Amino acid sequence: MISEQLVGLAMAGVRARALGLTGHQNRVFGLITLFALLTAASTSGAQSIEGFQLGDDKITLQRLGVPSETKADGAFTTLTYHGSDGIDLKATYQRPSNRLVALQATWPKGGAGPSTGYGALTFGKTSLSEIRSQMGSKGILYASQSPVVASSGGAISILSYFDVSGTDAVATFVTSIDSDEAAKLKATFGADAYKNAPPAAKLRTIGVSRREYLENSQGTKRTLDIGYRAITWSSQEITSKHPAISLARIKPGQLPVFRTYSGPNNFPDFTGRDKEFTNFRTRITDGMSGGPAFAGEYSVIQIGCGTGCSFAYVGNNRTGQVFNVPVGGEDNMYLSLKYQLDSRLLVAQWADYDASKCYLQFFGFDDGEWTDLLKREVGPMDDCFKTIAENAH
Repeated sequence: MISEQLVGLAMAGVRARALGLTGHQNRVFGLITLFALLTAASTSGAQSIEGFQLGDDKITLQRLGVPSETKADGAFTTLTYHGSDGIDLKATYQRPSNRLVALQATWPKGGAGPSTGYGALTFGKTSLSEIRSQMGSKGILYASQSPVVASSGGAISILSYFDVSGTDAVATFVTSIDSDEAAKLKATFGADAYKNAPPAAKLRTIGVSRREYLENSQGTKRTLDIGYRAITWSSQEITSKHPAISLARIKPGQLPVFRTYSGPNNFPDFTGRDKEFTNFRTRITDGMSGGPAFAGEYSVIQIGCGTGCSFAYVGNNRTGQVFNVPVGGEDNMYLSLKYQLDSRLLVAQWADYDASKCYLQFFGFDDGEWTDLLKREVGPMDDCFKTIAENAH
């Protein structure tokens, strides 16, 4: 809903053998590419808000532009964005992993708003009664948090929590009653006003958080309503009415480097740390001889493996350490790479021979680890004979 929808749970068909990833590298890459499976946690399903998911790297938020507010609280930082469609998004990430641990979308206006993206729930229209009916209960009551919060102006907010089945996530639904409606309820029902509030309380906020993060503030003591059950929340339930992000809007300057190495070239330790790359020691050494050309201190070395086939490495000219580039080989034919010294962004263009399609894929590179940012089909396989600049429009 806010800006464009992020695309790219990429690399599903890329075999670990073709990538050459082993040990820790392979585990890290697997976590990065399986955003829909909630990276660091042993969970299932995809908890998505406004096109973002728990476990995403905070770098995915860059497509929203500059946050209107940044608030740090210990190891957590919350960024607030105001969307052009009227939805306010709050995204919280944990340092140093920079993974999203909480997402919250709010409709701040009166009246009916857009779809929440979860089932048939609609901002400003769906009532608390309807939510409870769909979920089958009133949800979870946290001992340290009153489910009813009254503002100084007389408005009332009601918080409802539900575990997301098969995950470590908790969904939050906040419904509210404006001050005028609250006054009418009190005048009509007196002490029973709260009991009669659910039909009048309309959905204003939908959120999802890691349970561990939520319980930092709510505490761990909780009570389940009679008939309570965890809810399902899968990627199939999440839809977007907005077009996908324009490839031309992804700029190298969005991933700047913080230093550029200008010292002597240091080459790999092919008898120790970098021995897995020994078979290509000459090509790698030659490729690093010209100095860094990517991400401040890296050389990019692309090596052919047959007609239309190639794979690539990046070598750190400061430390000599070598890393695999996460595309290449027979799964990614006609591979082209675009990069520059002052950016951590690497753009790859490649063809899926079996599907006869051409793709552009964007990666961030930080301290030896790749983050898969976006994958986009650009057309039939013949489009891979165009340049990256021609296809990224």
